[in-house]
Amino acid sequence: MKDTGFCITREKHMDHMVKVVPFIVCAYALQCYFFMKLGPVNFALDGLYFLGGCLASMITGFITYDLTHVVKFEEDSFSISVKWLNYETSYAYKDLVAIEVSEAGQPFGTLTLTTQNGKKFGIYFVDAPDKIKSWLEQKRVPELQKAA
Repeated sequence: MKDTGFCITREKHMDHMVKVVPFIVCAYALQCYFFMKLGPVNFALDGLYFLGGCLASMITGFITYDLTHVVKFEEDSFSISVKWLNYETSYAYKDLVAIEVSEAGQPFGTLTLTTQNGKKFGIYFVDAPDKIKSWLEQKRVPELQKAA
């Protein structure tokens, strides 16, 4: 049986992270410098440890999400799985009522999907979200015509 499915990619978000993280780290270094020069030492050290932990958590969280959150589109449905949480769910294309893109024309963005039962969920940092939205709408239309 031929596999017609494909998975979304998040390479453009990862490329963006590679470009942006050095600036964020530089801003953190500037904050460190000003905290050490202007504030009391104990406050400065506690604040810097807190900011450093937040920065590391943010970067780690983005990378973990990009690498472990898998969305696979198949012939009749699509599935969402998060590897490190052992979470998996699937939806039929006919169950989709609305498909929205956070910012049209951007290299990566968020897809917000709404199902018939009113459940909204987002798929974040998707490469070429406009193309995937168009593809989903094309998959959804034949399903709606079959139901009518």
